[in-house]
Amino acid sequence: MFQGTKRFLFLILSACVSLVLVEMYAQVQELRQLDGLGRASGGGTTFNERGEFGDKGNASLKDSTVISREVPRSVEMFRVSGTLGDIIPIPTDTAVHNFQNMHLADGMNGEYNFLGNMGSPRQSRIFFNRRTEQFVFVDALDFFVFRPSQFNFTNTKSPYSNVTYYRAGSKINGEERFKGYFAVNANKHAGFGFNIDYLYGRGRYDNQATSFFDGALYGYHHGDRYQMNALVCYDKLKMGENGGIVDDRYVTKPEAMAEGKKQYSPADMPVNLESAWNENVLQRAFLTQNYSFGYYKTRTDSLPDTVIVNHAYLPVTKVFHTMHLGRYGHRFIDYGNPKDYYVHNYNLPYDGIDSTGYAVVRNTLGMSLLEGVNKWVPFGASAYFTHEFRQFSLPDSISGGGEYIHRYRESSLMLGGNLRRTIGNLLHFNVLAETVLLGSDLGTFNIEGKGVLNFKLLSDTVRFNFSGYMRNSNPSFYYRHYHSQHYWWDNNLAKEFRTRLQGSIAFDRWCTCMSVGAENIRNYTYLAGTEFHQAEDGHQSTLSMAQAYQYSGNVQVLTAGLNQELKWGILHWDNEFTLQHSSRLDILPLPLLNVYSNLYLKFSYAKVLKIELGTDIRYFSRYVAPAYAPALGQFVVQKQDRPVKVGGYPFVNAYANFHLKQVRFYLMCYHVTQGVFDAADSFLVPHYPINPRMFKLGLSWNFWD
Repeated sequence: MFQGTKRFLFLILSACVSLVLVEMYAQVQELRQLDGLGRASGGGTTFNERGEFGDKGNASLKDSTVISREVPRSVEMFRVSGTLGDIIPIPTDTAVHNFQNMHLADGMNGEYNFLGNMGSPRQSRIFFNRRTEQFVFVDALDFFVFRPSQFNFTNTKSPYSNVTYYRAGSKINGEERFKGYFAVNANKHAGFGFNIDYLYGRGRYDNQATSFFDGALYGYHHGDRYQMNALVCYDKLKMGENGGIVDDRYVTKPEAMAEGKKQYSPADMPVNLESAWNENVLQRAFLTQNYSFGYYKTRTDSLPDTVIVNHAYLPVTKVFHTMHLGRYGHRFIDYGNPKDYYVHNYNLPYDGIDSTGYAVVRNTLGMSLLEGVNKWVPFGASAYFTHEFRQFSLPDSISGGGEYIHRYRESSLMLGGNLRRTIGNLLHFNVLAETVLLGSDLGTFNIEGKGVLNFKLLSDTVRFNFSGYMRNSNPSFYYRHYHSQHYWWDNNLAKEFRTRLQGSIAFDRWCTCMSVGAENIRNYTYLAGTEFHQAEDGHQSTLSMAQAYQYSGNVQVLTAGLNQELKWGILHWDNEFTLQHSSRLDILPLPLLNVYSNLYLKFSYAKVLKIELGTDIRYFSRYVAPAYAPALGQFVVQKQDRPVKVGGYPFVNAYANFHLKQVRFYLMCYHVTQGVFDAADSFLVPHYPINPRMFKLGLSWNFWD
C-alpha cells in the first residue's frame, strides 16, 4: 500500500514540476517570437512601428509575418432545464475550495448516511435535500447517477478536456474513480463532447464491492432562430450486498466475542450475505429544441475612420419541444445465502434472480413569450402540454406456472404554465403550475415557485431566498406494486398531498445565512422493514421482511439552519448547523442536530501554488436511523421492538488541498477519530460500520488544445 502511495505521490509531484517547466518554456518561446524583428535580447536600438530609428521602449512587439499560436482558454458551462429547455449558465467546474470532499459518498458537508464503501447506497439526513424518482432504485445512488438537467454542457473557444482521478487504500480493499471529460466547438454556434466516469470500490468489508460505469455523449446548436441540445447516456451499476456484519460487537465490544480478540480487522468480521449483489442498467436520451420568432436590430457604431454595423437578433416568442426517453433495468442476484435470512423465499422460475424493468417516453410541446421584449411586461411566460407513457415489468408467478412477466402501462396528459423573471437586480422569481387532464395520474397537480430578493441594508447586500410547493401526486409505482424473490406486495394507495414553505436570508458582508422551513405531508408513503433474531439449533439467525406502507394522517417536518463563515487572516472556519423536527419519528426518523465544521488555513506559496490545510468534522445526534434492505437496494424505516440507534460520533478528516495553475490535487487522512472515541457509535447505518482510517488522494487536471 505504502509503496503504491509513494509512487503515486511521485507521479503527482513530477506532473506538477512538468507543468511549471512547460509554462516557463511557453513564456520563453513567446518572448522569442516578440523579438522576431531581429532585436538583440541585450538591448540597443530598434525600429519603431513607422520604421523610424528609436529606442527599444518604443519598438513594435509584433511582426505581421509571425502567426500567434496562443490558444484562447475561455470555457463556459450551462445546464438545460428538463421541461422548458431553457439554458441556465453555471460556474465552470474548477472549484478549489473543498475539492477534497467531492468524491466522498457522505456528501460535500457530510450529510449522508451510507454503507461505508465508495459508491454504496446513501440517504440524506437532511429531509429537504432528499430526492425521489419514479424508478426508486436510483434514489440511493444519486452520488453517481445524475439527472439530464444536472449535466454540464460546455461552450469553449478551444478544445477542452479534464481528467480526474481519486484513490484510497490498497489493491485489495481500496477504491478508485476515474473521470474524463472532453468538449470542443465546431463554431461559435455548435459544440459537442463526451463524459466517462468509472468507479471501482473493492470495500474494506467482505462482499461489498461496487463497480459503476457512466458514459455520456452530448451535442448542441445555438443559432439565432433554431436551438437544440441533445444528451445520450448509459449507466451500469453493480454492487455487492453483504447485509451488514453479523454482530455489531465485532466493532463495539470485540473482547466479548468468542475468539477473544481485542480488535478485529474489517476483513475478519463475518457478514450476513456472501453471494448477493444488485445491478442497475440505465439507458437515457434527452432532447430539447426550440424555434424563435423575432427580428434583427441594426446598430451603427462610429470610430475614427471606421463605421461598424452590428445586426443583433432579438427573439420575441419561441416554440419548444422537449423529449425524454428512458429504459431502466434492476435485478437482485442471490446465490448460496442462508435460507433463514429472509422471512419469505418465493419460488421464482429464474434460478435465484429477480428483476424488474421500467421504460418511459415523455414529450413536452409548448410556446414561450420571452422576457425583456416589452418594458411593460417585465417577465417571461410559457404554456405547454406534456404526455408521458410509462411501462413496468414485474414477475407475476411464484408457482412456476402461468405468465412469468406481467407488464403494467400508465399514461397521462398534463397541462402546464410558467411565469418567470430573471433580469434585473432587485427581484427574480420562477413559478410553475401543472395539472393532469387525462390518464393514470388524473387528479394530480403541482404548484411550485422560488425567488430571490436583493436589497441593501447598512452598507451590506442582503439576499432573501424563498421557495415552496403544493403537490398532489401518486406514490411511485414500486410503492404500489412490487414482486420479487423475497418481497411481494400490491397496495391500493391514496395520493400524497405535500405542502412546503422555505426561506433563507443571507448577509454577504458577514458571510451569514439563516434558513427556516416547514412541510406537511398527508398520506405519507414509505418503506419499512422488520428485522429480528430467532434462536435455532443453539445459534442466532436473522429474519428480514420489508413492506411499503402509507400513513393516512399528517406528518410535519420543521427545520432551521445556520451557515456561518469566519475569517482571521489566513485562518478560516466554516460552519453549518441544521435543526430538524419530525412529528412522527416512528415513520419519518430524522436527527435533531446535524453539524459540519471546517477549520483550515488558506494561503499561497510563491503567488502560484494555492494551499488549504485543515480538518473538518461531521456530527449528528443519535436517532433511530433507517436500516438498509439489500434485496430492495433501499433504506427502510425500522419497525421492531428494539430499534438500533446511530449517531453521537464525531467523524473527523484531515486534509491538504492544492491548486497549481490548471491542476488541483489533495491528500487526506480519512476517519482520524478512529480509536479516539467510543466505537459503539461508529455507524452511519445499522450494522454497517464506518470505514476505518484510510489515506486518500485525488487529482484533477484541465487541458486546452
